[in-house]
Amino acid sequence: MLIAKKFLRPQIAHILTSFVRSYKVTIVGGASEIGQTVGLMLRAQPSITKLNIHDTLNQTQGVILDLSHIPAESILKGFSGEETLERALKDSDIVLATGGVPRAPSASKKSWLENNTAFIKMFSSKIAKVNPFPFVGILTEPINILVPMSAEIMRNHGDYDPKKLFGIATIDHLRAQSLYALENNLNPRNCMVPVIGGRSGKTAIPLISQAKPACPMTEKSIQEFTSRIRKCDENIMDAKRGYSATLSVAYGALMFTRSVLEALDGRPAKVAAYVENNDFGTNYFSGIVNINSNGAAEMQRYTDLSKFECHLLERSIEQIRKDVIKGKKILELA
Repeated sequence: MLIAKKFLRPQIAHILTSFVRSYKVTIVGGASEIGQTVGLMLRAQPSITKLNIHDTLNQTQGVILDLSHIPAESILKGFSGEETLERALKDSDIVLATGGVPRAPSASKKSWLENNTAFIKMFSSKIAKVNPFPFVGILTEPINILVPMSAEIMRNHGDYDPKKLFGIATIDHLRAQSLYALENNLNPRNCMVPVIGGRSGKTAIPLISQAKPACPMTEKSIQEFTSRIRKCDENIMDAKRGYSATLSVAYGALMFTRSVLEALDGRPAKVAAYVENNDFGTNYFSGIVNINSNGAAEMQRYTDLSKFECHLLERSIEQIRKDVIKGKKILELA
């Protein structure tokens, strides 16, 4: 019997090892402030065996060297310059777009949009040629405008899969969860507040009517809560003296990536994302999306919304339509 056990142990170990899957993740814009933080968070994720960092910024090689000093089993590779992007993207399972410039009071909205549009154009034209098409998560703002624009570019440049393109909207859910807990003196880990609509101050709608655990809130307090959620970006910018939110946004990218890894492993998973969806009176919509190894499945739906939430939803859809059209017009004028 002892001999049999000794004989079986290496076989069992081999069988168990064969079921451990590994994945390659590429961060495009990995030397940006958000990109660096995302790279730090993903460096030691156990199921990521290959982590690629790509950027065109001068500090790219320094960022890669910095990350290489973190002991991890994953293989870290750095790519600098636009001409290396196709190599960085090859065979990726997940690609995160974190490049462009953050919103800042010192820069005009026009120059901010131009910079980020240029980044997404470059990124989209390259990733459209990757086969098989990976899961793609875009963090570059404004997501409402740039995700539809990215989709159009991909359609024109390669084999695009709409089920695998996501504008990462996790930050809205994190904020709603944290502020709801603060408002009601709860443990934030025990709270859930879905946010639907779009990824902007004018289009994000926290659904207090669907919050868990349910807590009594007056109409006035709900309106004030919604306003706080919608003004989070500018409040952080004011508090950081002109610097935009990066840490919580990067954490949202970590949560998105973990969920996609679960889906790739064949487990049920959900992401908070802005995706191509025609079910809400617009071409794109944000909410909790069920995902599997093939990409996006059904988006979670809600009943019994409050009158206030229904009003916000109508206004949000109107604005999202304008944002989608703007993204396509920018592309036409290029």
